[in-house]
Amino acid sequence: MAKLKFRRLRRVLSCLSGMVKRCKDGRAGTRYTFSDDSDDENSASQKAAGVERHRHVDYCYDSSRPTVKVSHLELPRDLPKRPRSSSAPPALQPFPAASLQVDELLATYQDGIDHHYQQDTFANYGQERPPRRRTAGDRPLLTWIRHVNEYLAELLRLEGRGKHRGDTCPRCKTAASAQYRCDDCSDSALYCANCVKAQHISQPLHRVQVWSDQGFFERTSLKSLGLRIQLGHEPGERCYNPKRAFADDFVVIDITGIHEVAADFCNCQSALAHATQLLRARWYPATYTDPKTAATFRLMEHFHVLSTQSKVSGWEFYTSLARRTENTGTARTKDRYPSFMLMARQWRHLKMMKRGGRGHDPAGVAATQPGSCAVECPACPHPGKNLPEGWESAPAWKRWLYQLFLSMDANFRLKRRKVSTHANDPGLNRGCAYVVEGTAYRTFLKATGNMPTEKHAHCDNHNAVKLANLKDGAILSATGVGAVDCARHGMRRPCSIGDLQKGERYANMDYLLNSTLKHTRCTQVCCCYDIACQFCVNLQTRFVTYGYMTLGCRSLRWAIPKFHIAAHREHCRGQFSLHYLPFCARVDGEAIERNWSESNAMASSTKEMGPGSREDHLDDAFGDHNWLKITKLPGVLLGKIKKAVVQRDLHATTFKQYSDALPADAVTRWTEEVEAWEEDTTRPNPFLVTRPNISENAIRKKLLEEDADALRLGKEPILHEEFSTSTMISAGIDLEDRQREHAAELAGLHAHATDNARAKLLERENILYRKLDGWFKVQQLFLPGVHARRVQLMSTAASKQPHKIPLLLPSTAFQFLDCPLKLLDQEWELRHGQAHDALATIRTHLELRCHLYKIKDRWVRGQGMQTRAMNSIAAVQYKIDMAAARYRAAYTALSALSPRLRKDRDGWRALLRPLQDGDLRHISEDPEGTEGTRTVSWLWMACPSAEDAANAGAKAEDSLQESLRVEWCKARARSHRWREEVQLLLEEMRRVPEFHEWTAQEWERRSMQNFQGRDEYFEGARAYALQQASIRRKMKEFCRHVWRYVGVWVTLGETAGSALQEEELAPEPDPDVLPDLDGLSLSDTAPEAASILSGHSDDLPDLATLASSSMADAASMASRSSDILPGLASTTASSDHDAASVRSRDSDLPPLVSSCM
Repeated sequence: MAKLKFRRLRRVLSCLSGMVKRCKDGRAGTRYTFSDDSDDENSASQKAAGVERHRHVDYCYDSSRPTVKVSHLELPRDLPKRPRSSSAPPALQPFPAASLQVDELLATYQDGIDHHYQQDTFANYGQERPPRRRTAGDRPLLTWIRHVNEYLAELLRLEGRGKHRGDTCPRCKTAASAQYRCDDCSDSALYCANCVKAQHISQPLHRVQVWSDQGFFERTSLKSLGLRIQLGHEPGERCYNPKRAFADDFVVIDITGIHEVAADFCNCQSALAHATQLLRARWYPATYTDPKTAATFRLMEHFHVLSTQSKVSGWEFYTSLARRTENTGTARTKDRYPSFMLMARQWRHLKMMKRGGRGHDPAGVAATQPGSCAVECPACPHPGKNLPEGWESAPAWKRWLYQLFLSMDANFRLKRRKVSTHANDPGLNRGCAYVVEGTAYRTFLKATGNMPTEKHAHCDNHNAVKLANLKDGAILSATGVGAVDCARHGMRRPCSIGDLQKGERYANMDYLLNSTLKHTRCTQVCCCYDIACQFCVNLQTRFVTYGYMTLGCRSLRWAIPKFHIAAHREHCRGQFSLHYLPFCARVDGEAIERNWSESNAMASSTKEMGPGSREDHLDDAFGDHNWLKITKLPGVLLGKIKKAVVQRDLHATTFKQYSDALPADAVTRWTEEVEAWEEDTTRPNPFLVTRPNISENAIRKKLLEEDADALRLGKEPILHEEFSTSTMISAGIDLEDRQREHAAELAGLHAHATDNARAKLLERENILYRKLDGWFKVQQLFLPGVHARRVQLMSTAASKQPHKIPLLLPSTAFQFLDCPLKLLDQEWELRHGQAHDALATIRTHLELRCHLYKIKDRWVRGQGMQTRAMNSIAAVQYKIDMAAARYRAAYTALSALSPRLRKDRDGWRALLRPLQDGDLRHISEDPEGTEGTRTVSWLWMACPSAEDAANAGAKAEDSLQESLRVEWCKARARSHRWREEVQLLLEEMRRVPEFHEWTAQEWERRSMQNFQGRDEYFEGARAYALQQASIRRKMKEFCRHVWRYVGVWVTLGETAGSALQEEELAPEPDPDVLPDLDGLSLSDTAPEAASILSGHSDDLPDLATLASSSMADAASMASRSSDILPGLASTTASSDHDAASVRSRDSDLPPLVSSCM
């Protein structure tokens, strides 16, 4: 008895430490695979042979009592392998005696315990598990390959009659020739023609073969055997007034192929319409009047799911059916492709109306409201559906939980050619789902077509070049689509998708944003957009111009998605970052991008559709996308809460340690600054470093002021009425830039250039000659003797081109002339500013180039578009090369002047380094490194030093304070965002069951409505409504089951998370009632685990150590602590299949968690 108790205790501890081995689900139950455990005497014989035996044990739990099946297989022996590390999680740290109190835990089990068993158990508790040996189940192909001849022989046997080679029909026992066999029946016997017809009265679409005189099976049809299908009556019931289909060539499309059948309609006095007779037989008619083609319901269901899941086109699917019917080309199959596409479109529309409850509305389909058939996200806030009473008046610390997260973007892959018109191909849905109603949308765009295009200078990356505007509309009716999605869960929103005509115009996106905001009553909205820095500038003004009122009662915040923000300017990265904005949790804003990757698979088929067909197809695909997201929500949210709790405690501890190491007055001051910015983002941004501006223009202004003072005091002789020493050097540096530009133009002139191009280049060359000649005369006044040196150098030069003429600025001339130190100092100052200016230009254009490459890779297709896009990128690359040449010239001059002016000891080389071609890369790029090893180019870290700050008028110590403040603010933001993530996930876990319950009640209400006043119709409509209500309640209970340990999991980290309570953040919801799930109680399923978790949740070693360890140690423990809660490990965010039950090898207790998706 004591051993049994101790064994149960051991299992509980194993669950806590994550040492339980996870097993795969088999067909009959849980399958366990063991390595070879044969006796020693058998091992010798196995070693001698070239094979080894593998023992398999299968446990089946289908019945109330488990059954065991043992099997042995012989497989080739494994080759010797080098030792490899185990894939098991790292061993736990030793349990602190004071924290876990194991002695107290074991006190109740001391009676009769085997101390040797106890010692052995705990001695091996933390050791690493040895590698698992390979078994037959790991290599099933090796077992199969030995039987390949048997498989092949059986396939060939089925091509003959097998053992059914007699002439007697086994059904009627007559002497008639039994030559017919059905491919689709499970019976492979041969029957006579009459028996085959009798057997297939209820299966008229089966494929039949006949044994020919040549000695093989040939394809035939039931129609050729005389089988006629009577519609309008029950199978086997006779119709006294049948009417054959027109021309008696009725075609039925089924999963097994395209069938020609003999169909008779009922033509009695009480007969229904022909289309209705087909629908009663579960055949969907292609036309309502005199149908000659139909498709089975199972085919329509199959194609519907296949087209949404694999994005297969209708043509490919129909072609597959035609090839399955006849794949030799010797017989022609009747073409019913247009009819099939028409039926598929009608089927999609009917399914949407049925699932949207339109069949239960007495007003019918005509009364369908915009967006009413969309599948809504149950985790998003829906007032009146899943929000608590009084949510509008909730306190500020809680009100943010009810905000709606949106994401806007455009997709230029989902384009449409100019095929058909809206008059010839109208849409069936007409705005009832995701795509906006077309008539009102086009009217709005026509009215706003003459509005001026807004131009902003807020962000060069998006204002300079918009590759989307390069889309050629000559052959396209729609260059793409714009959309507004749920940013938090990646679901499509009602009435949020519309066509784009040319680029990503504000008018299109304004209409879509207003359209989707009409379908929510949330007062707080956070919207993510990759050009939010521009789009939001005059949004309120534009909405007032349109007459939209959707922004009047809402608080709308804007952010840039995390992936796109790297291509923006520093100001945008600080002002619109989701990392820094309060109450954004861990939203990345890129969910809509992930959705596009799925939708792009159907771009090749939708671009050739008419306008109405395409809109209906997109509505259907997006509806399936949303439903699939809903089915995965339990596992997705569970995986997120697993990670969020650990990260919350980790960053809370790190932030507290950081704050404790800083002066208290500085922390107080920074807290006030960041809180003020969070209240009003127009205030100074504490996440941005305020650096002194060192530029060439600033240095020129400073030198001109010094010249003015010298002239006023008479300290400097006047050698020229227009030039001083500083302006002479500045003009020389400008001429140096012109020389580089001329050299680039000359190098870009190809051998077959036109006379016009050569004439323009020669004209610019003559202008440069004249400018150089004038500047040489001025330079001679300040540096006598430089002209003679230049003439000497040019006499031996191979080229007389103007860009080859040496300027001999002071940085070069001091090597052979006696230059005044003032000239050297002035050039040093100008070159220093030039170097920083060049680096700023390089960084700006590298960001622009990175952004343009992303747009090109995502949206640009076709040779013409690729050429124009590459020309735009080449123009940006030219500016990068020119700026790099300017920097190299400045660095060369600084390197020459530094020894003479004794500048090396100033440390300028720590910031300005030699620029290599490999350094010209974006901050996120590294051509040789991986994600874990890549480095950042030095030019992104080249900022003014403390001495530069002092020279610019700032204090040197302020530079260090700025860096500390920014890092402290970022650490605080990370801690807050993870805490908000936990709070928001808990709120979403509360919303989802509430929404399912509301939907179930809505279907129950629909079940009470009468339908067309006939009982048989009412019963079907009521049954469907009750079925949908039952599905929603099952989904609700499943969510509660999967999340039943979430409360305990959140509680485990409360000790570490309490470090943030000093920040007066929103209080953590009570895990005991959160998220109001009855299944959160552990006492129903695992009493022992519940007592241990509830009694020692504050002393668990991983999270206790997490609260006091360093950041690196805490990160490693976070990976181990994911198994502390056993139920959380069984479902991940990406799992598409059933989660495995967690059981010990010798378990006789029910699993702690058993969830299925």
